[in-house]
Amino acid sequence: MTGCKSHLALTRARWAGVSILLGSLAVSLVAAAPAAAQMSSAECTTQNLLADRMPAGQQDAHGDAGHVTDGKAAPEGAQWDTAAVVMFLDTPAGSITYDLGVVRSISAFLLQADANDTYKVFGATENTPSSFKLLTEIDSVVNVGHGLRTRPVRIEPTAVRYIKIGEPLGDNSYSISEFQAYCQPPTPFPPKLPTVDAPPATVVSAPWYEFKWFANDESARFEMVLAFLAMALLIWGIRLDRTGRSNYRRGLRDVLLALVGITSFVCYFNFGLWHFPNRVHQWDTFHYYVGSKYFNELSYDRLYECVAVADSEAPGLRRRVELRKVMNLRTNMMEGTQRILAHPEDCKKHFTPERWEAFKHDVAHFRSKHDVKRWEEAQTDHGYNGTPVWNILGTTLANTGPASDGQIDWITWIDPLFIVGMTLLSMAAFGWRTTCVALAVFATNFPSRFYWTGGAFLRWDWLFYFVSGICLLKLEHPLLGGFFLGYSTLLRIFPMFVFAGPLVVAFKQLWGTHGPDDPYWLVRLPDIGSRLKTNRAGREVAVPELIWNQIRIYKPQPFTTLRAFIDRLERRYLMLFLGAALAVGTLMPLSLVTSSGVDGYRAFIFNTSKHKETPLTNHMGLRTVVTYSTSEAGRSLQDSRDEDPWGKWKRAKVATFHRRRPLYALFCLGFAAMLFAALRTNSEPWFACAMGSMMIAVGIELTCYYYSFLFATTFLYSKRKEAGAIMLGITGATGFIDWAPTKYLPSTGPLAGFRISQWLDEQYMLMSVVTLVGFVWIMYKFAAGPEVSEETVAAASVPRGSAGKGGSGAGGGGRGNRGGRNNKRKRR
Repeated sequence: MTGCKSHLALTRARWAGVSILLGSLAVSLVAAAPAAAQMSSAECTTQNLLADRMPAGQQDAHGDAGHVTDGKAAPEGAQWDTAAVVMFLDTPAGSITYDLGVVRSISAFLLQADANDTYKVFGATENTPSSFKLLTEIDSVVNVGHGLRTRPVRIEPTAVRYIKIGEPLGDNSYSISEFQAYCQPPTPFPPKLPTVDAPPATVVSAPWYEFKWFANDESARFEMVLAFLAMALLIWGIRLDRTGRSNYRRGLRDVLLALVGITSFVCYFNFGLWHFPNRVHQWDTFHYYVGSKYFNELSYDRLYECVAVADSEAPGLRRRVELRKVMNLRTNMMEGTQRILAHPEDCKKHFTPERWEAFKHDVAHFRSKHDVKRWEEAQTDHGYNGTPVWNILGTTLANTGPASDGQIDWITWIDPLFIVGMTLLSMAAFGWRTTCVALAVFATNFPSRFYWTGGAFLRWDWLFYFVSGICLLKLEHPLLGGFFLGYSTLLRIFPMFVFAGPLVVAFKQLWGTHGPDDPYWLVRLPDIGSRLKTNRAGREVAVPELIWNQIRIYKPQPFTTLRAFIDRLERRYLMLFLGAALAVGTLMPLSLVTSSGVDGYRAFIFNTSKHKETPLTNHMGLRTVVTYSTSEAGRSLQDSRDEDPWGKWKRAKVATFHRRRPLYALFCLGFAAMLFAALRTNSEPWFACAMGSMMIAVGIELTCYYYSFLFATTFLYSKRKEAGAIMLGITGATGFIDWAPTKYLPSTGPLAGFRISQWLDEQYMLMSVVTLVGFVWIMYKFAAGPEVSEETVAAASVPRGSAGKGGSGAGGGGRGNRGGRNNKRKRR
């Protein structure tokens, strides 16, 4: 009986378990049924889903919330701060959140708000900070008019329950008078809304002579026009040289060129308006000041984490830090701050108590220089990236005291002094004419405008040593020139490609000299030839064409001793390489003191490798062009609703490059061959370096602002005037691409293909194409045909009998190079 009872009890227990399981499933289905029914039965109509709803939550906002969803609008252009019709957002972190009650599909919004601000709309199915994803960004419409303005927007249908409007960006004065959401937009859209009386906006226009109208976009357009005008001036001179009229209007042309140079110099600094109007670039200075000052504690990967911890300890800021998204500097991916705030000791253990308090003080200083939204966005950049050698001066200067307006002011004046210094040295080496052309290229190149790194902390040191190194080579100081170029390389790594030119020349010299009877290899190689063609005017002109030549490649000249082999290398090149080696041998050991020793270099190598595999929208170079695909452009892959909106785009770019690496290598070989051909007839070290500078765009993908190296490339103008005109054509074209006037063309039909994209990744790809094409053109000009240079024109224009009396062999900067009106014209 006991066994039967036990079996019966076990059977009953099993049935009870099954009953409980089935009962639980039934209860869950019944509980889920209403919600499912609500979601499925809710008709997708054109009614306003936010009508008369009150906020489920708000942050940094005040005023009557009923105004926002009452279905009534203010008259278009009404005063932005009319309390009877608006609700105010107090800071760039301000927002209003609404609960729809159930998950609904949303496909359109209508917003009436202050015209000169941008507002973001987020959506979520759960009311938690990490759940909200960006649905759309409603742009400023100040170009339409001031005051309260209505903006309709459509999006892809998205299922949300919670809608958040806010996080504005603009003039720090934000207000919303009406906000509506629709499953389907009504017809017409936007609908006509009843209006509430409100006074019109009062707009006070500043006098024109105060130049309040001259801002970033106006400055960029001015630079574009300046580039094209300067190019036209050079082309005028080139045409006169080719017809033997080099002295025609030379005085006028000199005055105009000097005016271009002076205008370019002040234009680069936006005519003293700097960042309209701030001089200091607080964002960039924050990264390089704090990153270098606390390098031993932060290394390259703890900056944003420790800033989050420091901010969380400031009164009233912890909640904002909890909502913050930061860039994980180990992976270059966006993430929340929950892990960081849960373990603040992971950051603080690297600091002494005294250094932690100093760090918090410095962070608070820079936080006070940014508005709330801008400070949050600063934590999504890519951290501090100075080299260990950069730390020598950067760390030393940053540690001269706590961060203050006075200290930041004087250390950010160093960079303008670098620009002045390299300009003066350029004039001493190449003359004032070449310097004016170089300044015009420097100032009008859109990718490297003052906007990016102007007014920052030691961001132009590499450029000073890069340009000055080539100037010193021209002035016959190869040892010091090599040291400067080596220093520039240690500051930013990529200047190493400038040595491509000298290495080509050194290779030729070490290969040895040969006679016709020496052994050789016979190979068939493509070359650029020319043929005569009759133009429309009936004149015969030479046009380039691709030809195949059988050429002799002589075998290396044998040598008996190592000394004899080294003696083949010209002494100037030997001193150039020795100077670069001295820079490495002295500065790298010194940097160990300020960069945590060898560990600092290990961290730098990892950081550099990580950034090399992280595509950016403002990257430029041959790799940018090779990896471009229309289907993988930002407009196709960017998704604002993802935690990392550009994540898909980044992964696609990296994968495409790995597939196209052979094509990239083939292009690199082609550029190397062109460099070899361009250096056939000129072995001056400065010339080889200026030619080698073009290989920077070939060998590495750089953020756009490093294309300020074009200043040094423009020194080729002193050897061939066409190089200066081509360089100005490049910079003018970059400004045109940014302007993108063809955006007004129809999006369909035969003209659609001429529309210039307004997405940054595609614009900088086009700027890369323009730059590379210009470089190919310059190399071709030097590889084929006689030189038309500033030096030869200046020499030819000296009156007979006055040769050697004040002429300027460096480009015509001195007295006596203009010549007289009665000189005989020489046809070239």
